[in-house]
Amino acid sequence: MKKLIIVLLVIANACWSVPKPMESIENYNVLMVHGAYGSEKGFSACDTLKEAYEYGEMLGNGATLGGYGNNDRITKWLSKEVFEEPDIGDERNAINSYIYNWRSFSNPANTSHNNAYELGDRTWNESGKYGRRRALVEETQEVKSRIFVDNNELQGQRALQIIRQNLDRYRQIPSRYILIGHSMGGVVAREYVQSSDYYHQDVDKIITLDSPHEGTGALNMQLGLLLFCSKIRRKSFKENRV
Repeated sequence: MKKLIIVLLVIANACWSVPKPMESIENYNVLMVHGAYGSEKGFSACDTLKEAYEYGEMLGNGATLGGYGNNDRITKWLSKEVFEEPDIGDERNAINSYIYNWRSFSNPANTSHNNAYELGDRTWNESGKYGRRRALVEETQEVKSRIFVDNNELQGQRALQIIRQNLDRYRQIPSRYILIGHSMGGVVAREYVQSSDYYHQDVDKIITLDSPHEGTGALNMQLGLLLFCSKIRRKSFKENRV
C-alpha cells in the first residue's frame, strides 16, 4: 500500500510539473509589439482614422519588425517559417494572417508604462482622439471578427460587439493572446501583464527578443554624458565670471 501511494504521488507530481501543450494556434491572437524609436515614426492623433479592419495598410512605421511582405524582417519570417502561412507577398495582411502587426504605437518614444496602456487598456482611444482606432489587443481581435446577421455580413468592431453578447459565437474567434515583443516592445508586453490594472488574464505566452528587462547601459551612458556636460558648463561659467 505504501509503495502504491508513493507511485501515485510521483505520477501526480510529474503531471503537475510537466508544461501543458498550448492549444491550436487558431485559438490565439498573435500580437507583435515593436521596440522604441523616434516619435516621428508613429502616427499622429486624428479623429477621422478608420478602424483596423477597414484600414488597408500599416498605420505608422513597422520599425525592425517589418511589414507582412518584407523579406528581411521578422514579421514575414514568422508568418512563413513558424506559422507556415503560404507566401502570398503583399496580399498577406493582418486580416488573413495569424499575426497582428497593423500599426505602431501613437508615440513610439513614450514610456513602457504608457505604451502598455495603449497596448492593453480596452478603453484606450482618448475620447475619439484617434478616430476608430482602439487598443492593440482590441484591434488584434476585431480584424478576425466576421458574422452574418439577417444575411448581412458584419465585420470588425461592429461584428465583435455583437459576438461578445453571444457566448457561443464568442468561442468561434480567438480570445487569448501570444505577445511577441522586440526590444522595448518586450518590456511593454511584460509591463502590461505584470503591472497594469487593466490586464484581463488573457495572455498565455510572452516572447521577448533582445529586450532590456534589466535596463540599458546606453541610457546610463547618456545620463553620465549629460552630467559631465553640466559640470563642464558650470566650470566654464565660474571661470568666465572670474
